[in-house]
Order: sequence, then structure tokens, then C-alpha cells
Amino acid sequence: MFVRFFYSAVDPADSDEVQRMFVEDIKPAFEELGCESVELLVSTETNAGGLVEGLVISRWPSTAAMAKALGSRAVTESLVRVRQLLRQEPVTRTFEVLE
Repeated sequence: MFVRFFYSAVDPADSDEVQRMFVEDIKPAFEELGCESVELLVSTETNAGGLVEGLVISRWPSTAAMAKALGSRAVTESLVRVRQLLRQEPVTRTFEVLE
């Protein structure tokens, strides 16, 4: 199993829109394309720059499944819309879960 982290921050005024996009667009697309689970974590306080930090954690059966989903039209289009709201360059990391 592989876990992917996608971390960034948004203006507090855009927080509800990002959450809506996650629930309506990103989560269904990921799940339809083989993602075993996906969660959006949001900071409870703003950071030093006044931004709301967020982290999407997704679990995948393989890196091939992850790459296929991330390259799909549905996910690509959703990420383009989300990236327009980001105020920090996103950081992504992928980890393998060792049994």
C-alpha cells in the first residue's frame, strides 16, 4: 500500500470552496479510480501568514493505480481548479506502508 500526502494552504475566505471541491469532485474521482481512502485535514488555526493549512491523505494499492488516477481527466481538472486557490506551493510526498 502507498500513502500520498498533498499539503498546501489557502486564504481563509477560500476554505469552504476547497472543502466543497474535495467532497464533490476530488474524493469521488479518487475513489472511482482505485483510491482505497482519501481524507482532507484542515488546520484549526491559521498559520503565521494568516492562511489555513490543509493536507489530503490518500491510500493506494499501487503506485501504478495512483499514477493512473492522477493522470485522469477528472482528477486533472479538479486539481487545476484547486490549485487556483492555493497560496503556498503544494508539497506532495508518497510513502510505502511497510507491513
